[in-house]
Amino acid sequence: MNKARLFFTVVTIMLCIALGISPASAQKGKPIKIGFMGDLSAPFSLSAQAAAKLAVSEMNAAGGILGRPVELITEDTKGEIPKGIEIYKKLVMHNNVDAVVLAEKVEMSVAGMQIGAELFREFPHIMFSTLGSGDAIWHHVRDDYERFKFGFQTYYFVSSHYLEIMGGQIIPDFFKNYVGVTKVALIYEDMDWTKPLRQGLPGVSPSLREVYESKGLEVVYEKTISLDQKVFSTLFEDVAKEGACMMDCVVGYIDQPAFIKQWAQSSARDIPWFFWGGLAGMPMAWNMTEGMIAGGSIGSSFVRVAITEKTIPFMDNMVEKYKTGPIFGSHTTYDTLYGYKKALEQADDTKDINNIIKSLENVRETAVLGKIGWDSRYHYNIPYPDYVTPIVQWQDGKMVPVYPSDVAQGTFQQPADLRK
Repeated sequence: MNKARLFFTVVTIMLCIALGISPASAQKGKPIKIGFMGDLSAPFSLSAQAAAKLAVSEMNAAGGILGRPVELITEDTKGEIPKGIEIYKKLVMHNNVDAVVLAEKVEMSVAGMQIGAELFREFPHIMFSTLGSGDAIWHHVRDDYERFKFGFQTYYFVSSHYLEIMGGQIIPDFFKNYVGVTKVALIYEDMDWTKPLRQGLPGVSPSLREVYESKGLEVVYEKTISLDQKVFSTLFEDVAKEGACMMDCVVGYIDQPAFIKQWAQSSARDIPWFFWGGLAGMPMAWNMTEGMIAGGSIGSSFVRVAITEKTIPFMDNMVEKYKTGPIFGSHTTYDTLYGYKKALEQADDTKDINNIIKSLENVRETAVLGKIGWDSRYHYNIPYPDYVTPIVQWQDGKMVPVYPSDVAQGTFQQPADLRK
């Protein structure tokens, strides 16, 4: 394979010399290829796909990247890791993409990093994970930089960042001072991304329980629930019995409508909850829960708050051009492609992979939710306050931003007051 590639390169150079043109000029019209992988039966991957299409169409309308058009190649993993691995191989080996965008759960991104590392030497490329929030992705870069340096993680926060943000600001400021919480119930979904929060990471970060206790709040209840769980009545009765003032629900993929409806009819219905992501942060959640979501809070980027000059145009274009709302992976996918564009332009190069990686490690670009950029050592997205996700509360059929103060459009209210 290497001999064939060398022969092709030599022939190309000789032809260019014979025709009086430079090899760089011959490459100028060739497209920069970006492969997109996602579970296209899932709303979050569909929204991320629309965001990728939007970014690519805007770039091409503005002249592409370094004068070259951008081509997006989309593949459906159907949420199956073995299928995803085969798609990754196809994109890199057959389609010869310059970058792969993985807009799916963290487990798929980890599998992508493994197969990408095997292919990287012969097929140099960049991998972006725009939906996975687990620490396993950046741990690969930390533990073996040379092998996994092609991988970059763009989702809002890795699990360790959640702890820094929750412990540094949200717990003492929002929960304790603003909402008035003294006792908390911690509820986790049983997935890889919640493990660092449940158990802590030795030498990296404590558990979420330890963070709460270090801020003077009492954890009165702690439970991990299965993604298959449909009945939560016993959980709510136990939470109410323990006297919790808030349920911090470290969830994103559980059956949220079932959870919310049962909460609203339980003895814990006056205890507010905070979700870390998922359906509850989307406009359709009000109708899907028949309004029972009132009083619930969640980190959501699905609100019209002008965090930067790009925020509102991005949201409007997503709806107008692709008939989909900007769900929680779309912003990061869109911002990732513009961060990649910026890095290529700063490197003035599209082929020297080590030069491109170094450029990605230093890029900082205005994005939909703040600034896009990656940590130079571990390749995770720079976190809050550079990248912002507002906390919203469901009030009167709308998601009202209540935190942080510079984007707030209302104040937090207790669920019982919202039902009056």
